[in-house]
Formats: sequence, C-alpha cells, structure tokens
Amino acid sequence: NKYCNFRWLKEIVDAHSKTESKLIYNGFDFEYFKLTVPIEKRQKFNISMLYHLDERKRCEDSFKALDIVKKRFPELKVNIFGVPSRPSFLPDWYLYNQRPNKERHNAIYNNSAIFVAASRAEGFGLTPAEAMICGCAVVCTDVFFYAKNEKNALTCPVMKPEKLAENICHLIEDDVFRIQIAKSGNNYIKQFTWEKSVGKFIKLLEQKK
Repeated sequence: NKYCNFRWLKEIVDAHSKTESKLIYNGFDFEYFKLTVPIEKRQKFNISMLYHLDERKRCEDSFKALDIVKKRFPELKVNIFGVPSRPSFLPDWYLYNQRPNKERHNAIYNNSAIFVAASRAEGFGLTPAEAMICGCAVVCTDVFFYAKNEKNALTCPVMKPEKLAENICHLIEDDVFRIQIAKSGNNYIKQFTWEKSVGKFIKLLEQKK
C-alpha cells in the first residue's frame, strides 16, 4: 500500500520542489496521553474509535466491522469521540463524546481494550498512536506505518470491513495475544518523542545556514 508511511506525502512535496524535502516524524506529548488503567484489567468488549467526516477515514468500514462483531459478541460496547455532533444512525450501544477534554479523552482510551481505525490513506495517523500510548491493542488498516501486523497491532487491507471484524474478534477471543499486542504497541510508540523530532528539525535548520 503506497499510503503505508509518510513517504507518499514527501513524494508529493518533492514533485513540486527544486530541492528534496526531509522527513521528520511527529512527536507526542507523553504527559498529555498516559496509560493509567493496567492493560491486563481492561474489559475486552470495550472498543473505541475516532469519528470523522472525511471519507478517507472510512468510518463506514469501522461501523460495518463492528456490526459484525456485535452479532458475535452482544456484550460489545463502542466509545466514539469526534468533532461533529453524534451521528443520528448510531445505535444505543455506541457512546459518543463530542470534543472530549484531556481527562475524558484519556479515559476513553484507557477504558478501551481495543482501538479501531479503518482509514484508506493517512499521513502519520495520530489517534491509533495515541491509543497505543494509553494501552489499547490497535486494529487498523495497513496505512499506519508504525502499526506492524501481529507485532504491535493487527492490520488488514483497506476497505475490507470483514477482515477488520475478524481481527477484532481475534483479539477478543485471545486475551493473551491482545495484551501482548497492546504492550508491544505501547513500548514501540514511546520512541516518537517531541525531543527527538525537534532535535532533528533544529539540526536540519543548522545545516541550511
């Protein structure tokens, strides 16, 4: 998938520039997002996701996948956050949080065992990474460069809600694997610090003097 890392954006910039651009990854504020609920103590039927109106986020695929999972596991509960108002089509087993503050945003992630993202294209893709910081096991499409399938996340091709549902079910059914994926993601994402990103940017500026 050509959208599986930042480089597709770099290629667009380079195509319209006389000099080659440099790629520096996002950093995270690890004082803002934190793991506060132990991964082992999460309720495995609690899932969270971002709701966004941009078609590239493919929220419709997440909804289709979750409908499949709900039929298999009636205990399923989904906690959504987003900027728009709650969509009228959401069933009552979805809890919707519009523009959550810091405390609520952290609580959504920390009270979820699994985070779902079905994007067909991303730059960095912040929310699955935030979820990793907070201890969620991530199930997503293969457009998030930091999501390594069966290592720190479960990934699938874009626009395949059935496969997305299969991966969610896998993590619900296998507690040991789900906890392993969540811990691996939490450890992996810690390398993306603001200090490292800012340091690389400053070094780049100094080289240009």
